[in-house]
Amino acid sequence: MRFAVRAHAGYVLSRQGRAPLGTLRAMQANEARQARSLLSLVHLGLALHLQGDQARGLETLQGAFANPPKRPRWLGDYGTPLRDAALMQALVQKHDLATPQRSAGVRALGAELDARRKARWFYLSTQEQAAIARLGRELAGTPGRTFTGTLSEAGVDEALAPTRRFSRGYGHAALAAGVRLSPQGEAPLYASMDVAGIPRAAPAPDDSVLRVERRWYTTDGKPWTPRALREGEALVARVTVTADRDMPDALLTDLLPAGLEVENMNLGDASAWADVVVGGIRLDERGHAADLLHEEFRDDRYVAAIRLDAGRAADVFYLVRAVTPGDYAVPPPLAEDMYRPALRGVGRAQPARLTVVQP
Repeated sequence: MRFAVRAHAGYVLSRQGRAPLGTLRAMQANEARQARSLLSLVHLGLALHLQGDQARGLETLQGAFANPPKRPRWLGDYGTPLRDAALMQALVQKHDLATPQRSAGVRALGAELDARRKARWFYLSTQEQAAIARLGRELAGTPGRTFTGTLSEAGVDEALAPTRRFSRGYGHAALAAGVRLSPQGEAPLYASMDVAGIPRAAPAPDDSVLRVERRWYTTDGKPWTPRALREGEALVARVTVTADRDMPDALLTDLLPAGLEVENMNLGDASAWADVVVGGIRLDERGHAADLLHEEFRDDRYVAAIRLDAGRAADVFYLVRAVTPGDYAVPPPLAEDMYRPALRGVGRAQPARLTVVQP
């Protein structure tokens, strides 16, 4: 991490012509082998190149793109191999140092994104999204071929003027009426389609990486037997999260049934919970049941950032109150790694529906 920080600092300073060239050369000669992320080698190579030592700079860049990724599972920089690969491509494009060998990774990035789309879960961390956006910006800013074509919407044809890129969004009605794009230009041409919608069914339970269990209790600590809740009645929710690996930045997102509101148990008198025991845990000592980094009590959900140790259960608690009569679906609890969102778990909603009645 120290090498990565110094390499990035060297790159930032070199863009202003202020990086000490001797220090950069010493890092390349003595410390480059310590790199745990290839992105740090790209930062160092660019710094050397921008400061005038093009030979060492290109040598370092070549080494970064010639080697397979070797970053560990968790490095502490909130990055992933996908994030690093996208930023590496964006940086060489930005500084006009892209070569066919270095740019070959762009197709690999596209293939990985396609594979993720076809998988059960398709999620990108904020770091990955930002890196892909930067790469897209750099690629869009470089000269390239144009194409023309015909766009047909509901049987009406529209001729496209020569352009390098074209995009358009459609709702359900427009798609149902028929949309067809017929491009004309020099191959290869690339097309991408993104579909967004609301699923008809809740996601299936998945505890392959993270196990998430939600249980309901009455305010005296007894397990709650599912029944109709009276308006104004309160329940204590206990959510247990267990990971199969260390997760320093796990995020629990527990959506509420529409007729319930979450309340912050920390705002009241702690002594009020002194005699309430839930699952062997005294509620006035609930802060010791999880390494809780942050929590939020929103209108429609409870959110908690938790540091998880492999195999060790973490318990969090919050209070909900029935506020609106009606019959509601109960969303399942969900937890994920904030910076590796493909690592996630979905619990079971028990009960699947909840009814709130007037007193």
